[in-house]
Amino acid sequence: MTTAYFDCQAGASGNMILGALLDAGLDKTRLLAELRKLDLPSWELRDERVQRGLIQARLVDFDIEDRGGHHHHSYTDIDARIAAADFEPRIRDEARQIFRRLAEAEAHVHGTAVHEVEFHEVGAADSVLDVVGAAVAFDLLGIDHVVVSPINTGSGWVETVHGRLPVPAPATTQLLAGSGAVAYGSDVKFELLTPTGAAVLTHAADAHGPLPPMHVLQTGYGAGTARLSIPNVLRVTLGQPVGAHQADTATVIETNIDDMNPEAYEYVSARLFAAGALDVWTAPIVMKGGRPATQLCALGSNDTIATLTDLILTETTTLGVRTYQVQRTKLHRASYSVTTPFGDIRVKASYLRGALRDAVPEASDCHRIAADQGVPWRDVYDAARAAGRAAAPPGPDSED
Repeated sequence: MTTAYFDCQAGASGNMILGALLDAGLDKTRLLAELRKLDLPSWELRDERVQRGLIQARLVDFDIEDRGGHHHHSYTDIDARIAAADFEPRIRDEARQIFRRLAEAEAHVHGTAVHEVEFHEVGAADSVLDVVGAAVAFDLLGIDHVVVSPINTGSGWVETVHGRLPVPAPATTQLLAGSGAVAYGSDVKFELLTPTGAAVLTHAADAHGPLPPMHVLQTGYGAGTARLSIPNVLRVTLGQPVGAHQADTATVIETNIDDMNPEAYEYVSARLFAAGALDVWTAPIVMKGGRPATQLCALGSNDTIATLTDLILTETTTLGVRTYQVQRTKLHRASYSVTTPFGDIRVKASYLRGALRDAVPEASDCHRIAADQGVPWRDVYDAARAAGRAAAPPGPDSED
């Protein structure tokens, strides 16, 4: 497991994120090979080392053919180009989800439907490359946990095709809203956090705050283009987590319902899980006037809150929901398949302080196999659990 910590004391932009990850060891040849799969105007990567204050950093940018033209693209066009590229599914899905966030933010700000959004700054070919490049980088570097520091947004005004806008730009503010990100302004009169930078970091972040405990493996600095009163760099630190647990943040969405057919809850729960909920549960409660009711709760990651909230408001009779952030502490886990006398069964192992705590078979696999073969479910489960413990990979702090 690799954790990436982004230190955003000078904000973040798409090219700063990519520059920092290249400086931290991202394979440039493999990155370029992936980006060449996109159907875009001809481009070349500019990659150089620059000085920002006392810090040497990596400045990357894309020189694109006919860059001075008006290459505005709709969200639908951008999404189709990414979907058509021959990427690994996890890279393609990550990039598409980031641009979906951008489209939703723009649609909210301008009062339009998502499919009607025309991208300007964020829709230019270089921003497409920045976003897809970030998705490629997370995959190639094996980053599966992202923590983001409080983000310096800067202050003042920025000139855009929509006219003069306050910093942070409205789309950037919308991306921060509900994401769990911690943002602050400063006396630096510059747009430090761009919509592209905000989209990547709010999508990727599992937690927000200080540098978490980790065995540091590598660090990198991505440079911004402007020379400012502070070092205009984004630092990323890559490492392996230490200790018995992992930690992240999530959001609980809850509502109290006293006027809905109970038969609907199973359907609503299934819809919430399909939309990305981490967990869904109900509990019987008593409301004012002694009315029996049901509390419906969904746990979601930062990038699913809007979708889950909309689904609850659409599919239930509630008039509103409450949301609040929670800190989660999780054991390290590993998923794999084992071979048993009954067939192959998926297993999930958990680790405490680097040692195997348990290996739990996937219940649905055990149910299916037991029913198909006419054998007791418990026999299948016990065989899978024994095989899972024997085949469990080393724990995250193991020296094996």
